[in-house]
Amino acid sequence: MNTAPPAAGLQGQALAVYADDGTALSWRWYPNPAARVRLVLSHGNGLAMDGYQVFWRELLADFEVSLFDFRSHGRSPAGTPAAHHWTQFEADMQALSSALAAQFDTRPLVGVFHSLSAVTSLRHLHRYGPRWDGLLLVDPPLSPPPGHAMENEHGLEVQLLAQAALRRRPAFDSAQQLADRFARVEVFGAWQAQACMDMALATLRQTQAGGLWQLRCAPALEAHVYRENLWPQALQVLKDCPFPVHMLAADPQVQGSGLPARFALEVHQQCAIGYTCIGGTGHFLQLEQPQACALALRQFVRQSVLGAPASTPA
Repeated sequence: MNTAPPAAGLQGQALAVYADDGTALSWRWYPNPAARVRLVLSHGNGLAMDGYQVFWRELLADFEVSLFDFRSHGRSPAGTPAAHHWTQFEADMQALSSALAAQFDTRPLVGVFHSLSAVTSLRHLHRYGPRWDGLLLVDPPLSPPPGHAMENEHGLEVQLLAQAALRRRPAFDSAQQLADRFARVEVFGAWQAQACMDMALATLRQTQAGGLWQLRCAPALEAHVYRENLWPQALQVLKDCPFPVHMLAADPQVQGSGLPARFALEVHQQCAIGYTCIGGTGHFLQLEQPQACALALRQFVRQSVLGAPASTPA
Protein backbone atom coordinates (compact mmCIF):
# COMPACT_ATOMS: atom_id res chain seq x y z
CA MET A 1 0.00 0.00 0.00
CA ASN A 2 1.28 3.45 -0.89
CA THR A 3 0.82 5.86 2.02
CA ALA A 4 1.89 8.91 0.03
CA PRO A 5 4.51 10.37 2.39
CA PRO A 6 5.25 14.08 2.16
CA ALA A 7 8.51 15.47 0.89
CA ALA A 8 11.73 14.33 2.54
CA GLY A 9 12.29 15.91 5.93
CA LEU A 10 8.60 16.69 6.47
CA GLN A 11 7.44 13.44 8.02
CA GLY A 12 6.78 14.71 11.52
CA GLN A 13 5.92 12.45 14.44
CA ALA A 14 2.94 10.20 13.76
CA LEU A 15 0.42 9.97 16.58
CA ALA A 16 -3.09 8.56 16.86
CA VAL A 17 -6.29 10.08 18.16
CA TYR A 18 -9.02 7.61 19.11
CA ALA A 19 -12.53 8.79 18.33
CA ASP A 20 -15.48 7.94 20.55
CA ASP A 21 -16.38 5.03 18.24
CA GLY A 22 -12.86 3.59 18.46
CA THR A 23 -11.62 4.82 15.08
CA ALA A 24 -7.92 5.74 15.18
CA LEU A 25 -7.43 9.07 13.38
CA SER A 26 -4.17 10.42 11.99
CA TRP A 27 -2.48 13.27 13.81
CA ARG A 28 1.10 14.36 13.05
CA TRP A 29 3.20 16.64 15.20
CA TYR A 30 6.18 18.81 14.25
CA PRO A 31 7.84 19.84 17.55
CA ASN A 32 9.31 23.31 17.87
CA PRO A 33 10.26 24.11 21.49
CA ALA A 34 11.27 27.66 20.55
CA ALA A 35 7.86 28.55 19.12
CA ARG A 36 5.54 30.70 21.20
CA VAL A 37 2.36 29.27 19.65
CA ARG A 38 1.12 25.83 18.62
CA LEU A 39 -0.99 25.41 15.48
CA VAL A 40 -3.44 22.68 14.53
CA LEU A 41 -4.29 22.48 10.84
CA SER A 42 -6.96 20.54 9.01
CA HIS A 43 -8.45 20.33 5.54
CA GLY A 44 -11.48 20.67 3.31
CA ASN A 45 -13.99 18.05 2.18
CA GLY A 46 -12.41 15.20 0.22
CA LEU A 47 -8.88 16.57 0.75
CA ALA A 48 -5.98 15.75 3.12
CA MET A 49 -3.24 17.59 4.97
CA ASP A 50 -0.33 16.11 2.99
CA GLY A 51 -1.82 17.96 0.03
CA TYR A 52 -1.38 21.35 1.75
CA GLN A 53 2.41 21.09 2.09
CA VAL A 54 3.11 24.22 0.07
CA PHE A 55 1.27 26.12 2.82
CA TRP A 56 2.15 24.43 6.09
CA ARG A 57 5.84 23.97 5.41
CA GLU A 58 5.98 27.80 5.46
CA LEU A 59 4.99 27.61 9.16
CA LEU A 60 7.39 25.04 10.58
CA ALA A 61 10.15 27.51 11.45
CA ASP A 62 7.89 29.82 13.46
CA PHE A 63 5.31 27.53 15.04
CA GLU A 64 4.83 24.12 16.54
CA VAL A 65 2.55 22.45 14.01
CA SER A 66 0.08 19.57 14.24
CA LEU A 67 -1.78 18.19 11.21
CA PHE A 68 -5.09 16.35 11.48
CA ASP A 69 -6.88 14.24 8.86
CA PHE A 70 -10.56 13.59 9.46
CA ARG A 71 -11.88 10.06 9.04
CA SER A 72 -11.93 8.82 5.44
CA HIS A 73 -9.44 11.53 4.51
CA GLY A 74 -5.69 11.33 3.97
CA ARG A 75 -3.84 9.14 6.44
CA SER A 76 -6.91 8.41 8.60
CA PRO A 77 -8.85 5.18 8.05
CA ALA A 78 -12.30 5.22 6.54
CA GLY A 79 -14.40 4.15 9.50
CA THR A 80 -17.99 3.17 8.74
CA PRO A 81 -19.96 5.14 6.12
CA ALA A 82 -22.77 5.62 8.65
CA ALA A 83 -20.37 7.63 10.85
CA HIS A 84 -19.29 9.97 8.05
CA HIS A 85 -21.30 13.05 9.05
CA TRP A 86 -20.94 16.44 10.70
CA THR A 87 -21.91 15.33 14.21
CA GLN A 88 -19.18 12.70 14.16
CA PHE A 89 -16.67 15.23 12.83
CA GLU A 90 -17.48 17.41 15.85
CA ALA A 91 -16.80 14.46 18.14
CA ASP A 92 -13.57 13.67 16.29
CA MET A 93 -12.39 17.25 16.78
CA GLN A 94 -13.20 16.95 20.48
CA ALA A 95 -11.10 13.79 20.68
CA LEU A 96 -8.24 15.69 19.05
CA SER A 97 -8.52 18.70 21.36
CA SER A 98 -8.58 16.42 24.43
CA ALA A 99 -5.47 14.60 23.19
CA LEU A 100 -3.69 17.90 22.60
CA ALA A 101 -4.55 19.14 26.09
CA ALA A 102 -3.33 15.91 27.68
CA GLN A 103 -0.06 15.73 25.78
CA PHE A 104 1.22 19.27 25.40
CA ASP A 105 2.11 22.38 27.35
CA THR A 106 0.10 25.54 27.89
CA ARG A 107 1.37 27.62 24.98
CA PRO A 108 -1.50 29.23 23.03
CA LEU A 109 -3.21 26.78 20.69
CA VAL A 110 -4.59 28.14 17.39
CA GLY A 111 -6.74 26.20 14.94
CA VAL A 112 -6.13 26.84 11.23
CA PHE A 113 -9.03 25.23 9.45
CA HIS A 114 -10.05 25.21 5.80
CA SER A 115 -13.58 24.71 4.50
CA LEU A 116 -15.00 21.50 6.06
CA SER A 117 -12.75 21.73 9.11
CA ALA A 118 -13.57 25.45 9.53
CA VAL A 119 -17.29 24.72 9.75
CA THR A 120 -16.57 21.76 12.02
CA SER A 121 -14.59 23.99 14.39
CA LEU A 122 -17.61 26.28 14.87
CA ARG A 123 -19.97 23.35 15.32
CA HIS A 124 -17.48 21.90 17.81
CA LEU A 125 -17.38 25.22 19.69
CA HIS A 126 -21.18 25.29 19.83
CA ARG A 127 -21.39 21.72 21.14
CA TYR A 128 -18.36 21.43 23.42
CA GLY A 129 -17.39 24.98 24.36
CA PRO A 130 -14.06 26.76 23.77
CA ARG A 131 -10.98 24.58 23.28
CA TRP A 132 -8.74 26.97 21.30
CA ASP A 133 -6.98 30.27 21.98
CA GLY A 134 -7.69 31.47 18.44
CA LEU A 135 -9.23 30.31 15.17
CA LEU A 136 -8.22 31.14 11.61
CA LEU A 137 -11.08 30.03 9.35
CA VAL A 138 -9.97 29.68 5.73
CA ASP A 139 -12.78 30.45 3.26
CA PRO A 140 -15.41 28.77 5.47
CA PRO A 141 -18.59 27.66 3.63
CA LEU A 142 -20.92 29.02 6.30
CA SER A 143 -24.70 28.65 6.15
CA PRO A 144 -26.44 32.05 6.10
CA PRO A 145 -29.13 32.43 8.76
CA PRO A 146 -32.83 31.97 7.90
CA GLY A 147 -34.20 34.78 5.78
CA HIS A 148 -30.78 35.98 4.64
CA ALA A 149 -30.48 37.03 1.00
CA MET A 150 -27.88 34.30 0.40
CA GLU A 151 -29.81 31.50 2.14
CA ASN A 152 -31.33 30.03 -1.02
CA GLU A 153 -28.06 30.37 -2.92
CA HIS A 154 -26.27 28.38 -0.23
CA GLY A 155 -28.91 25.66 -0.36
CA LEU A 156 -28.52 25.40 -4.13
CA GLU A 157 -24.72 25.48 -3.93
CA VAL A 158 -24.45 22.54 -1.53
CA GLN A 159 -26.68 20.49 -3.82
CA LEU A 160 -24.57 21.36 -6.86
CA LEU A 161 -21.38 20.49 -5.00
CA ALA A 162 -22.89 17.15 -3.97
CA GLN A 163 -23.86 16.40 -7.55
CA ALA A 164 -20.37 17.28 -8.76
CA ALA A 165 -18.83 15.00 -6.12
CA LEU A 166 -20.99 12.09 -7.27
CA ARG A 167 -19.68 12.59 -10.81
CA ARG A 168 -16.12 12.46 -9.56
CA ARG A 169 -13.96 9.72 -11.01
CA PRO A 170 -13.30 7.27 -8.13
CA ALA A 171 -10.07 5.70 -9.45
CA PHE A 172 -7.11 6.56 -11.65
CA ASP A 173 -4.36 4.67 -13.43
CA SER A 174 -1.77 6.83 -11.68
CA ALA A 175 -1.48 9.72 -9.26
CA GLN A 176 -0.23 11.80 -12.19
CA GLN A 177 -3.65 11.52 -13.84
CA LEU A 178 -5.33 13.21 -10.89
CA ALA A 179 -2.51 15.77 -10.59
CA ASP A 180 -3.03 16.65 -14.25
CA ARG A 181 -6.74 17.09 -13.60
CA PHE A 182 -6.05 19.44 -10.70
CA ALA A 183 -3.82 21.49 -13.02
CA ARG A 184 -6.36 21.52 -15.85
CA VAL A 185 -9.77 22.12 -14.24
CA GLU A 186 -10.58 25.80 -13.75
CA VAL A 187 -11.51 25.63 -10.07
CA PHE A 188 -8.10 24.08 -9.29
CA GLY A 189 -6.06 25.63 -12.07
CA ALA A 190 -4.42 28.35 -10.00
CA TRP A 191 -2.79 25.85 -7.61
CA GLN A 192 0.97 25.80 -7.46
CA ALA A 193 2.30 22.97 -9.61
CA GLN A 194 3.71 21.06 -6.63
CA ALA A 195 0.35 21.27 -4.85
CA CYS A 196 -1.34 19.37 -7.68
CA MET A 197 0.86 16.31 -7.18
CA ASP A 198 0.91 16.67 -3.39
CA MET A 199 -2.90 16.63 -3.26
CA ALA A 200 -3.16 13.77 -5.75
CA LEU A 201 -0.86 11.60 -3.63
CA ALA A 202 -2.61 12.67 -0.42
CA THR A 203 -6.11 11.83 -1.63
CA LEU A 204 -5.39 8.57 -3.48
CA ARG A 205 -4.54 5.07 -2.24
CA GLN A 206 -2.96 2.35 -4.37
CA THR A 207 -4.31 -0.86 -2.85
CA GLN A 208 -1.77 -3.14 -4.54
CA ALA A 209 1.36 -2.75 -6.62
CA GLY A 210 0.43 -1.90 -10.18
CA GLY A 211 -3.24 -1.50 -9.30
CA LEU A 212 -5.59 1.43 -9.67
CA TRP A 213 -5.28 4.47 -7.45
CA GLN A 214 -8.58 4.97 -5.60
CA LEU A 215 -9.88 8.06 -3.85
CA ARG A 216 -9.49 7.75 -0.09
CA CYS A 217 -12.72 9.68 0.45
CA ALA A 218 -15.39 7.97 -1.64
CA PRO A 219 -17.42 10.36 -3.84
CA ALA A 220 -20.65 9.34 -2.10
CA LEU A 221 -19.21 10.31 1.30
CA GLU A 222 -17.93 13.62 -0.02
CA ALA A 223 -21.34 14.33 -1.55
CA HIS A 224 -23.15 13.54 1.70
CA VAL A 225 -21.05 16.06 3.62
CA TYR A 226 -21.73 18.79 1.05
CA ARG A 227 -25.46 18.07 1.04
CA GLU A 228 -25.70 18.23 4.83
CA ASN A 229 -23.80 21.52 5.22
CA LEU A 230 -26.91 23.36 6.40
CA TRP A 231 -26.24 24.80 9.83
CA PRO A 232 -27.70 28.29 10.29
CA GLN A 233 -26.26 28.74 13.81
CA ALA A 234 -22.81 29.49 12.34
CA LEU A 235 -23.17 33.27 12.30
CA GLN A 236 -24.35 33.50 15.90
CA VAL A 237 -21.54 31.22 17.08
CA LEU A 238 -19.07 33.49 15.31
CA LYS A 239 -20.54 36.58 16.96
CA ASP A 240 -20.41 34.98 20.42
CA CYS A 241 -16.93 33.44 20.07
CA PRO A 242 -15.04 34.06 23.35
CA PHE A 243 -11.57 34.07 21.78
CA PRO A 244 -10.03 35.73 18.70
CA VAL A 245 -11.35 34.47 15.37
CA HIS A 246 -10.29 35.61 11.92
CA MET A 247 -11.49 34.73 8.44
CA LEU A 248 -8.92 34.26 5.69
CA ALA A 249 -11.00 34.53 2.54
CA ALA A 250 -10.81 34.09 -1.19
CA ASP A 251 -11.30 37.16 -3.36
CA PRO A 252 -15.02 38.00 -3.69
CA GLN A 253 -14.23 40.20 -6.72
CA VAL A 254 -12.89 37.34 -8.84
CA GLN A 255 -15.24 36.40 -11.67
CA GLY A 256 -17.37 33.47 -10.56
CA SER A 257 -16.30 33.88 -6.93
CA GLY A 258 -17.81 31.37 -4.55
CA LEU A 259 -20.44 32.07 -1.95
CA PRO A 260 -18.00 31.50 0.97
CA ALA A 261 -15.85 34.45 -0.15
CA ARG A 262 -18.82 36.77 -0.61
CA PHE A 263 -20.51 35.80 2.63
CA ALA A 264 -17.24 36.14 4.58
CA LEU A 265 -16.91 39.74 3.41
CA GLU A 266 -20.46 40.51 4.49
CA VAL A 267 -19.94 38.90 7.90
CA HIS A 268 -16.81 41.01 8.35
CA GLN A 269 -18.57 44.21 7.39
CA GLN A 270 -21.68 43.66 9.49
CA CYS A 271 -20.31 41.80 12.51
CA ALA A 272 -16.75 43.15 12.89
CA ILE A 273 -15.27 39.66 12.54
CA GLY A 274 -11.56 39.74 11.68
CA TYR A 275 -10.97 39.35 7.95
CA THR A 276 -8.18 39.14 5.40
CA CYS A 277 -8.78 38.68 1.68
CA ILE A 278 -6.03 37.21 -0.49
CA GLY A 279 -6.48 39.02 -3.80
CA GLY A 280 -7.00 36.99 -6.95
CA THR A 281 -7.56 33.69 -5.17
CA GLY A 282 -10.35 31.15 -5.14
CA HIS A 283 -11.54 28.68 -2.52
CA PHE A 284 -8.18 26.87 -2.39
CA LEU A 285 -6.18 29.98 -1.58
CA GLN A 286 -3.62 28.15 0.59
CA LEU A 287 -2.57 26.16 -2.48
CA GLU A 288 -2.60 29.20 -4.76
CA GLN A 289 -0.75 31.79 -2.66
CA PRO A 290 0.73 29.92 0.31
CA GLN A 291 3.22 32.61 1.31
CA ALA A 292 0.53 35.29 1.46
CA CYS A 293 -1.70 32.99 3.52
CA ALA A 294 1.16 32.20 5.89
CA LEU A 295 1.86 35.92 6.33
CA ALA A 296 -1.80 36.59 7.15
CA LEU A 297 -1.73 33.81 9.73
CA ARG A 298 1.41 35.21 11.37
CA GLN A 299 -0.18 38.65 11.58
CA PHE A 300 -3.34 37.25 13.19
CA VAL A 301 -1.36 35.27 15.76
CA ARG A 302 0.96 38.14 16.57
CA GLN A 303 -1.68 40.82 16.94
CA SER A 304 -4.80 38.98 18.11
CA VAL A 305 -3.54 35.91 19.96
CA LEU A 306 -0.30 37.21 21.44
CA GLY A 307 -1.43 40.83 21.57
CA ALA A 308 1.96 42.00 20.37
CA PRO A 309 2.86 45.06 18.27
CA ALA A 310 2.98 44.45 14.53
CA SER A 311 6.80 44.45 14.54
CA THR A 312 7.04 41.58 17.06
CA PRO A 313 7.71 38.12 15.53
CA ALA A 314 5.21 35.32 16.19
